[in-house]
Amino acid sequence: MSIIQWTEAMSVGVEALDNDHKHLIHLINGLHYSDTGFFEVFNELLDYTCTHFEREENHLEAIGYPGLDGHRTQHDVFTNQVGAMLKRYREEGLSETDQSVSDFLWSWLKSHILIEDMKYAAWTKARHTL
Repeated sequence: MSIIQWTEAMSVGVEALDNDHKHLIHLINGLHYSDTGFFEVFNELLDYTCTHFEREENHLEAIGYPGLDGHRTQHDVFTNQVGAMLKRYREEGLSETDQSVSDFLWSWLKSHILIEDMKYAAWTKARHTL
């Protein structure tokens, strides 16, 4: 997995949510470099993701975003998948060369921010320019 770099193309136009996304990227990058602290970083990532999801869902509810239910479902699926991964790695161990967690998180982050989050960013922008 390569290092993730924040770009303005990832901005949803809400400073608090953009800052959350930047921090999530930092945590995912930290998994790549963490050996002994993998589980600590992974747990922090999972906790922070849940905090971010709550903040984002509250924002979407406040602006009346019509896709909130689907967005919330995606967050729930992600949280369940990551929780299952963490459980599996705690039970089975983690190979030093295993990058599947980082690869999964990077792939999900890209698709979620660059596709799903951009939908509410575009919806908000369209509402304010009409």
